[in-house]
Amino acid sequence: MIWVDRLAKKIKERGLEKEWVDDMKTPSGRIHVGSLRGVVIHDLVYKVLKENGVNAEFSYVFNDMDPMDGLPVYLEKEKWEKYMGYPLYKIPSPDPNYPNFAEYFAQEFIEVFNNLNCHPKIIRSSDLHRQGKMNQVIKTVLDNVKKIREIYKKVSKTEKSESWYPYNPICQKCGKIGTTDVYHWDGKYIYYRCEYHKVYWADGCGYKGKVEPIGENGKLVWKIDWPAHWKVIGITIESSGKDHMSSGGSYDIASHVAKEVFNYNPPEAFGGYEWFTIGGRKMSSSKGVGSSAKEVSEILPPQVFRFLFVRNPITTHIDFNPNKETLFNLFDDYDRCFSAYYDKLENKIPQGKQGEVREDFARIIELSAIKKLPEKRLYHPRFRTIYNLLLQKKDNLLQFFENLKKEKLNDEEKQILEERILYAKKLLEREEKQTSQKSSQTFSLTENQKKFLKILKEELEKIKNSYTKEDIKKIIFEIIKKENFSPKEIFLGFYNVLIGQNFGPKAADLIEKIGIDNVINKINKYLN
Repeated sequence: MIWVDRLAKKIKERGLEKEWVDDMKTPSGRIHVGSLRGVVIHDLVYKVLKENGVNAEFSYVFNDMDPMDGLPVYLEKEKWEKYMGYPLYKIPSPDPNYPNFAEYFAQEFIEVFNNLNCHPKIIRSSDLHRQGKMNQVIKTVLDNVKKIREIYKKVSKTEKSESWYPYNPICQKCGKIGTTDVYHWDGKYIYYRCEYHKVYWADGCGYKGKVEPIGENGKLVWKIDWPAHWKVIGITIESSGKDHMSSGGSYDIASHVAKEVFNYNPPEAFGGYEWFTIGGRKMSSSKGVGSSAKEVSEILPPQVFRFLFVRNPITTHIDFNPNKETLFNLFDDYDRCFSAYYDKLENKIPQGKQGEVREDFARIIELSAIKKLPEKRLYHPRFRTIYNLLLQKKDNLLQFFENLKKEKLNDEEKQILEERILYAKKLLEREEKQTSQKSSQTFSLTENQKKFLKILKEELEKIKNSYTKEDIKKIIFEIIKKENFSPKEIFLGFYNVLIGQNFGPKAADLIEKIGIDNVINKINKYLN
């Protein structure tokens, strides 16, 4: 039994009249692929609850009233910098076919997760405010601000001043929300200043005014806004990444506010889930770090992409590097699990531990489905073989696989083959493009980079027969300290020499993964 079946069984036992599953995201730019893990996880919980006869609903909230606090690197600074600090839904869209900035990026993400067979009800925070649904919870927060300050002190050891209020109005003069501070609440109006230098990413206008904290006039700060949404929507199940789930973190504070201020039971969070990273890097929507959900969705068939999330327990960190070997292995794993699904159809699952594993594999395929699964065994042409045949410019792949199968492929099998040919061609095109880009770019080492690599090579040669990762870390640290190198400068050269990129995983991890002998050879080629 996989994790989601165990969780659904536990949730069903509490016997709530309705379970409401939810996930949230601020659409501050192209939404990175890591955020898809939350969508798929919550979709799994929702679907399995429904399978178990539980009255359930699934929603996805876009926090579109949050301020723009980071300028996406793919947008022109001159054109977009002036919007820093504005609510995202008040900023123009990069594409005039969308009503605003937030909606432009939200719709791109919605399209991706819809293709993965995730269809939550979409809720925009601005709509909840516009419709007055947040009015009462905001008033409750402001009336209980002393208690909330005490929660911060108790839970996160954070002291909030007597003039601190967890609400940001939209400035009536300049329209920014990221620069305002409330300093008084009289029961009807909040009194605020639009501070010149409250944050480093936006400048306020200095306006001082008062406004009713209702409708679209402003929003609660994140850690209080979260439980406010729980209360207003009726959310009973919502997990998040492990960074929010740490002791004293966002979920901890939000849970106390839910119970002690809103008299509301916090949602079942089932411990949070691990990150999904690309090449070892945690990703950011606005900073352009990592691959967007849309970009990664274009290199995999949707059912295999969904499988990538479903097959891993939520406590497992997924680090996805979409090179050919990773994709070959992913397709092989997918086919292996599909074989177990066919065994289940044909009542061929053995007894005992081996049978339990095969049952889990089959269950993973059932939960990875984006359409009705086949009712009989089908032939799956191996993706790795397709790629190699295309690389060799082989013609008539259909004939090749029919010879391999020793019979004609049926229509469904032909569809599988055609789809895999399409994605193998995409992989080849991507590799050709990367090769072309590398050949057109030459990286010249600075004298400091050369000196660092020379010393590093000499020190690695001394320990190559017996070493630990700590030994490598120590060598790197001591070279930088002794020679007074700039880490930024020398690591730029280090990563370009070893992997042809400007950044990468931790240096010691990379050396250990590549192997000291290979690292020494790469350095020698560059220095000689």
